Amino acid sequence: MSKISKKSNNKNKVKQEAHKRLKRIRLNIARANQCENPLSSFLLRTSIHPSSCQDDDDCTNFDLVFQPLHPGKNQDVVMVHDKGCIQFHKDPLKDCVLESCLALFQANMTELYKQSSWGLNIHEKREELKHRHARFLIVKSCKDDSNNEGNDQEKVLAFSHFRFEVDDDDNPSQEVLYLYEIQIDSSLQRNGLGKRLMDLIERIAQEMKMRKVVLTVFKHNQNAMRFYERLNYMIDDTSPSQFGENADYEILSKVVYDDGNEV
Repeated sequence: MSKISKKSNNKNKVKQEAHKRLKRIRLNIARANQCENPLSSFLLRTSIHPSSCQDDDDCTNFDLVFQPLHPGKNQDVVMVHDKGCIQFHKDPLKDCVLESCLALFQANMTELYKQSSWGLNIHEKREELKHRHARFLIVKSCKDDSNNEGNDQEKVLAFSHFRFEVDDDDNPSQEVLYLYEIQIDSSLQRNGLGKRLMDLIERIAQEMKMRKVVLTVFKHNQNAMRFYERLNYMIDDTSPSQFGENADYEILSKVVYDDGNEV
């Protein structure tokens, strides 16, 4: 076979593989976006079982431990125990839930955003949470669900906002779960809830055949950087620092699904 023929065959093979890859990516993302509740697809196969929540959504129950924010020096530290549940939600969120998520975001992130080059724009954040492909894990007290059914004053204790997307809009090579937000009430931080949410996020990504979980974190948010490092997240190839740019954030990622038989 001549060199020209070999080159031609190689080009055709590359094109075919790229076409097959793009088809796979589109199908997996479409399947993920059409899924009514990715939690239910694996909860029933594991030791985590859907609880008897008031809503129709499947959810998981767990113990909540509320820690006092500013205990007095001579006071006993009293931990308040409760039952919490994590539920999957698709856009649109109820107005009361959306506003509670925004309030939690503002409480945790206002100063960090003001210190960043992005600045703080609550209108943009609200629109981000209202995106038609936005997906959420919402943490509330189970006591709230049982005693305040239909109550518009439900308080969100923690939430994650994620979407199923391509890794690069211009030149997609992988399907990813992009984690836009994970926020936890200050009284519930540092007791394992963040790790529990991340574990569910990664398992959803695996179930939906997303290759990676990708997220953005401010460099000056050292607590978050250390948290993700402990969970084995690394600086992604698409992060500005990989191109010598002096941005005030990093893009981190973790490979969670790999089927060696697929292109």
